Amino acid sequence: MWRAFAQGSGAYCGKNPRRGLCLMAAHPTILALDGGGTHTRAVVIAPDATVMAQATGPGCNPFDRPEWAENLRHLLAQMPRTTLQSAVLGMAGYDAARPSSAQQEQVARAALGPNVRLWLENDVETAHRAAFAGQAGVFVLAGTGSVAMAVGANGQTARAGGWGWLLGDEGGGYWIGRKALGYATRYLDDPSVPFAAFAQALLLSLNLPTTGPTAPDALREWLRTRTHPRSAVGDVAATVHTLAQNKETYAIALLRAAGGHLAELAHATAKQVSNLPPSPLPLAWSYGGSVMHNPVVLQTVTSLLGTKPHPATLPPIGGAVLKAAELAGWHSDATWICQLARNLTHGKAIA
Repeated sequence: MWRAFAQGSGAYCGKNPRRGLCLMAAHPTILALDGGGTHTRAVVIAPDATVMAQATGPGCNPFDRPEWAENLRHLLAQMPRTTLQSAVLGMAGYDAARPSSAQQEQVARAALGPNVRLWLENDVETAHRAAFAGQAGVFVLAGTGSVAMAVGANGQTARAGGWGWLLGDEGGGYWIGRKALGYATRYLDDPSVPFAAFAQALLLSLNLPTTGPTAPDALREWLRTRTHPRSAVGDVAATVHTLAQNKETYAIALLRAAGGHLAELAHATAKQVSNLPPSPLPLAWSYGGSVMHNPVVLQTVTSLLGTKPHPATLPPIGGAVLKAAELAGWHSDATWICQLARNLTHGKAIA
């Protein structure tokens, strides 16, 4: 979906390759991208912090998206690039030492051209910068996967988690969905299990039968026919959330277990950058991702860390905006950051 914002004093003209219209800003711009495992968002920003254009698309993590390059290429192609000075892409699965990351850089460079100042980083780095505006703290990110990052008072950094769905990602949406579906498979093997009601609710949420000889194969076929199985399993976490709201004890227990894993990630990073006692957490902490917005998970993590979370300064993509502004030589003071926060959250699209 292509959407453009036209606010502020900029003048616009040009063509959209699909509809014969394009968007061209009369002033310099920067591009920021937040690419998770399931969803990706890109924005173009003007010097007054106005959101000039934005686009959203599927995830672009090369570790579990065979089509990641096309997803990234297609998203960047939708953005106006004529006046870009810099671009920062925060992407799941990125690490400068990995061969796949060199491919990410190549795709981005080909899409944006040779003259744009380009910076790629892991999406948790982007989210951390957004939450703390470059200051010290611990950031816990739990969407489909899970990872934490700490920055100490001296600038030292540490990360924990981010191992992917086959090796880790405990506490993330996929982990929750996989554990929940494990209850369903055990119930289908033995309907007398004490968590039968929980398993039945999960199966019904997927429009699958809960009894009868076809029920086991129906679940197998559901998984086989998903376009992106990891995301589909991760989406089951939303059902667990709903069931927890309805006081389903097994759903609540599962979310508490997720919170426990996420708190462990926070502690693991904090102790690498601080010599202070681990409890309460010696650094300010913040969070992002759909799982961390679950009240059971958030309450569990808060309790285990022993201190309330720091409100994020910007939404995650804002961290990429701040870095892109730095690369472009823009001045981003507290007033500019506050305006950016409002625009990223409340900007209105025009057709």
